[in-house]
Amino acid sequence: MSRGSSAHLLRPILWICLLATGCGGQQAAPQPLPNWEFGYWFWQGSSAWVQATAPIDTLYFQVRNGYLPERLPPAKHYWAVIRFDDPLVPTQPIDWQKLQSAASARNIKLAGVQLDIDCPTHALRDYAKFLQTTRQKMPPEWQLSITALLDWFRPNTAIASVIAAVDEFVPQFYDLHNPGTVGGAAVVAAPIDAAKWAPIFNKFGRRLKIAISTFGRSRTIAPESSRAISFLNLRPFDVGTNPAFQLTTSTTPAKEQVLRYRATRATSIHSQPFEAGTTIEFVLSTPEAIAASVARAREMGERCGGVLFFRWPEQNETMAPVPDEVLTAAGAAAIAAKQPTLKVDDQRCAAVHCATLTIFGLPSLPAKPVRYRITSSVDLEYFLPEKPTPIRMTGPRRLELTMPPYSGRMDVTLGRAVAAQTATYTLEVLP
Repeated sequence: MSRGSSAHLLRPILWICLLATGCGGQQAAPQPLPNWEFGYWFWQGSSAWVQATAPIDTLYFQVRNGYLPERLPPAKHYWAVIRFDDPLVPTQPIDWQKLQSAASARNIKLAGVQLDIDCPTHALRDYAKFLQTTRQKMPPEWQLSITALLDWFRPNTAIASVIAAVDEFVPQFYDLHNPGTVGGAAVVAAPIDAAKWAPIFNKFGRRLKIAISTFGRSRTIAPESSRAISFLNLRPFDVGTNPAFQLTTSTTPAKEQVLRYRATRATSIHSQPFEAGTTIEFVLSTPEAIAASVARAREMGERCGGVLFFRWPEQNETMAPVPDEVLTAAGAAAIAAKQPTLKVDDQRCAAVHCATLTIFGLPSLPAKPVRYRITSSVDLEYFLPEKPTPIRMTGPRRLELTMPPYSGRMDVTLGRAVAAQTATYTLEVLP
């Protein structure tokens, strides 16, 4: 069977109960061994305008009220994901006909459906009954997958009966800590201990995939506070270009990058005030974190059918690597890093030549400042920088930009250049 064709596309096989009593002891007949796949979750906010050079094996996309996202990235296989926000065993029925009709109308052949339910561990026996009923009512050609919390697999739970009711389970190795406290670890991803988890996962005889985080997160911590007071919609670029902040960095056990910016004096960003002593913290996925997680997932044994990355990024997102970066780090593809390019948008001014300059393809997470020079073919009358972009004129035809550390993963509008006649522009990276 070629790579990409998978045992999970076979019709669900029937299983038998090997133990006559005790639902918690129920076991499933073994499946055929799966092929390895690289998959992605396409979640609310994910953008199909973000493209991948290498093909995606499997895309698990979130449906809401039976409706599919308007656009989906190309993939070899598709799964629909139904998320239940309440951490309880669901009581409302799923409208399978609506989902089936929506997929058919879009000519999307679903391999199956995944349920994303953070069921309490003590309720796993009820969750197993819900899954058994769900399988009976869903279209028979679809397979059933679930996301799985690691706490479910501790001793003396009803996890065996849950796994017996599905074709696939996906343990999640992220968000195992509480990010809301300063004393808690500043992490998203968790290190994957294959030696510990492989025997536990493989004993069920079910296909599994390992969930790996590729997203970032930010928070702000007030002075003298024991709790993070909020999550921010800020970029490292926004803070790194503000001279009131001092940066320290660290690395988590899962090889994520932690950036901690501390305000040395009162300041503001986008009109939002920050008092002296405030810390703004970013936790960012890195190629090293992704590579390490995938390597450990490959040690999970013959029942492991690959990894699922959470999540496909939003358009212009700066705290998550793009799919090409993720797939390259994971060893799924060898995609050359894009070189920075300069886009010149003619603003069609009447008496002069004016253009907005934007840099695309900045390096992802440079640990040191990166300097660029933009050269005009004619003398500039003046240049209007886009705040807070750190760019300045250093000569009649020359602009210089210094990007602060860890401020990649974004396109940067530099500002508007004005000349008496039509100008062309070149970009170079300075040593």
